[in-house]
Amino acid sequence: MNPLIQQILDLVESIKSKLDDLFGIVNGFLDWVPWGLGWLADKIQDAWDYLVGKFNEFWAACELIFGNLGSPESIGSVSTSWSLSIGAPVSSQVGNADAGLLESDEHWTGTAADAYRPKTILQKTALTAVEANYSAGAISALDTVRNGLTKFYMGLITALGVLVAGIIGALGSAATIFGIPAGIFIAAGAALIAEGAFYTGGTLLKSDCTTANTNLLAKYANNAAFPSGAWPKGAVL
Repeated sequence: MNPLIQQILDLVESIKSKLDDLFGIVNGFLDWVPWGLGWLADKIQDAWDYLVGKFNEFWAACELIFGNLGSPESIGSVSTSWSLSIGAPVSSQVGNADAGLLESDEHWTGTAADAYRPKTILQKTALTAVEANYSAGAISALDTVRNGLTKFYMGLITALGVLVAGIIGALGSAATIFGIPAGIFIAAGAALIAEGAFYTGGTLLKSDCTTANTNLLAKYANNAAFPSGAWPKGAVL
């Protein structure tokens, strides 16, 4: 498993554990309310209901993200495949298309040979376009998405770390009866901040993917090297 994803999952487990601790404190107080502190119990219950609502929103965001986790390694593997299987082989053939390097340049003479040689220029142009537009375009798009996904995961780690710290602060505040409501609101505020960070990170990732897609489509739309949208003919008609 990707180490960033593992770190995210570990932080989520830590959040769940610390929330359980906070729940235990709140429940413990609500199960034992001294005479005259009913008003405080009501405030704590209201604060807890607010916290539950905020964390329901937070867990919904987590479910959406964790249900669609991408793999930077898989994207990188596809990018490498484009380079090794298409980019490198085509690149090695570009130089061979130069006049003077083909066997026809040594053994073929006459009118037909003279008419054919300009065609090699078109062949080289087409090969260069395959490398520059199709192969390099796909590699660039994949790398943009992979880097965007990595940045997104790092942002999640930061947001979740802040949330863990917020819940720890809430537990510290809840160490006293009168501090419980404040502690609950501290935890709720941290959840709200984390949810906002999720949205910001998702927006940036979407922007990276849109940029990659736009650039790739522009590369693939460049058919100048392919007359009438086809591979250059190797013969004079």
